[in-house]
Amino acid sequence: MSKKVSMQQIADRLGLSKYTVSQALSGKSGVSDKNRLRIEEAARAMGYQVKVTKSSFPDREAFTEAATEEDNPSRPPEITPYMLVWIQTMYQQDNTFWGKVLAGIATASKELRYDHLIVPVPHNTSYQLQIPAYVNQAHCIGHILTGKFPSLSIISLKQTGLPIVLIDHYEPLVDVDCVLNNNMDSGKIACQRLLALGCKRIVFIGDDSYAVSFKERWWGCRLAMEDIAGSMDEFSLKKWNIPYCQPSMIPSLERKVSTFHPNALPDGIICANDHIALELIPLLKRRDFEIPEQIRVIGLDNIDAAAYSHPPLSTIELAKEALGIRAVETLLYRRKHPGRQTEKIMLTSSFIARGSG
Repeated sequence: MSKKVSMQQIADRLGLSKYTVSQALSGKSGVSDKNRLRIEEAARAMGYQVKVTKSSFPDREAFTEAATEEDNPSRPPEITPYMLVWIQTMYQQDNTFWGKVLAGIATASKELRYDHLIVPVPHNTSYQLQIPAYVNQAHCIGHILTGKFPSLSIISLKQTGLPIVLIDHYEPLVDVDCVLNNNMDSGKIACQRLLALGCKRIVFIGDDSYAVSFKERWWGCRLAMEDIAGSMDEFSLKKWNIPYCQPSMIPSLERKVSTFHPNALPDGIICANDHIALELIPLLKRRDFEIPEQIRVIGLDNIDAAAYSHPPLSTIELAKEALGIRAVETLLYRRKHPGRQTEKIMLTSSFIARGSG
């Protein structure tokens, strides 16, 4: 058991009580199957040693047995089939989200007795993906693409004849499986939360050029506002585009905050992810804006740091490790059932109420 991770940290991340986490990790009753799985997956990804149970990875034995028998019944036992995991280099820097997705892939691969090989892709070469010359293609079972890739790159991999699973990206022009967070619904939940608390002037902060998920979260906010269309004169929803993950991001936020007029303050701000929210809160406090008394702030993703900000950040819990786990399971399912219709698997989200909104 890792000494660096406590049950309280796991509880804070999931928005659950320490007692619930303790009951789940000790295998005791009184915890729903859904929460037990969430706790096990989060604990495992955070480095907490979790005893593997059948509930942790549904159909694990069936996947492994089917792949072992069908792929190559006579293969030598020392050769382990592997999957290629493609990721753009800019996403590799995002440990709070993509790092956990990769951890989920690693966890599921290990449990299902497969190897995985991560292939970094520079942004300017993402239009044409080629299997690296240093790998043995005879033992590759398929491709997992993390994040957004151009259609042409997905088509180029499809020509290998191996199954493909996309993570956090849907490509309507290519017939492949994908595993997604319900980003639009998450944005809608965040906006509905602020509206329920009486907020009428709401701002969304994101960067359309960074990720499709940021756009979808904005669309979700717009849907929430359209639900109250009859009262739109009383409400406003504005959008700030900032250069996310660029050196100018914080100066851009500072300029936006400096334009706030005391008589026309937004009373609710939704950030496209927690990272933006955690940079925004100190800027607001520096200008003596009270959170949540004057301005409520909500993030998305529920990264670990969100629970320890001042005030603790209210956020939307989105799948991270589970995206990686489900992608591996989906890849193996596709190998077993190559002729079945492709699937668009959407993982749900939930609101975690903390001090900021």
